Amino acid sequence: MSSRNRNILIVVGAIIAGIAARLLFPMGQPAISVKAEEIFGIPNFTNSMFVLLLVDIFLIVIAFLATRNMQMVPKGLQNFMEWVLEMMFNFFSSINKKWTPAAFPLLATIFLMVLVSNWTGLLPGFGSIGFCHAGESHASLALNIQDPYAGLVPSPFAAAEGESKYLGCQPGESIVELFRAPTADLNLTLALALIAVFAIEYFGFRALGVGYLGKFFNVKGGAVGFIVGIFEFISEIARIPAFMFRLFGNIFAGEVLLIVMIFLLPLALPIPFYIFEVFVGFIQAFIFSVLTIAFIGLATEHHGDDHSHAEGAHH
Repeated sequence: MSSRNRNILIVVGAIIAGIAARLLFPMGQPAISVKAEEIFGIPNFTNSMFVLLLVDIFLIVIAFLATRNMQMVPKGLQNFMEWVLEMMFNFFSSINKKWTPAAFPLLATIFLMVLVSNWTGLLPGFGSIGFCHAGESHASLALNIQDPYAGLVPSPFAAAEGESKYLGCQPGESIVELFRAPTADLNLTLALALIAVFAIEYFGFRALGVGYLGKFFNVKGGAVGFIVGIFEFISEIARIPAFMFRLFGNIFAGEVLLIVMIFLLPLALPIPFYIFEVFVGFIQAFIFSVLTIAFIGLATEHHGDDHSHAEGAHH
């Protein structure tokens, strides 16, 4: 059999397997919640905050294990973390060599926290394990897991008519997710955006002093300079929603995409999308940190830098 025919058979077989899986494992309408939900009965403590706490603990433990027995010739976890941090430092330095040493702790923290937070949404249990609740009431906090065989003919856990489709829940109750990727919550992405923009402004004032305000309120450049300064100010404020919605939109959309793919073809189809979302999670963490150091570079430039360089090149 030729390789072409073999590939055709593999594709046809995958399609048939996917269709068969959809028929054997029909799912109800996917439940998608844009808002993070409260858990454990604690006011304003959401499932995304819970996962963020776990992410923070994970990163702290990794840092502790990597540095508890520092050696001149690193090995094991210390060697791996030094390699990661050195590679990040060198890359950020290639963008802005002057301010990378001062900004690197913030940049590395943003990158690692966003990266791990993005990837948590791909772990088993996210979107399936949670608490029972009926309507607005959260009194029934029995831990449960969504029936993995819901709709299977016949399902070993098939619920009788009128019963909840979630294991451990009462009829009419739905599920409040226990786990939610932190970066799929607008509250966290807004906080990260505010931190990044505040850092950009801080380094701008640190480099230029009060003269940094001249970038936005240019009274020496006439009417045109003043209008350009106002647009600069607006673009500076616009970085907050740009940071916020870029990260949230990509991560939340990725989770929705996976849910839809699993809903359509539960077996083979979601696998390539899982791989794609691993890549997207890395790229979004990378973009967020790179844009931060790039904007710091723009904020710390003197207004006359380009003109001075041009004159130097002319002479």
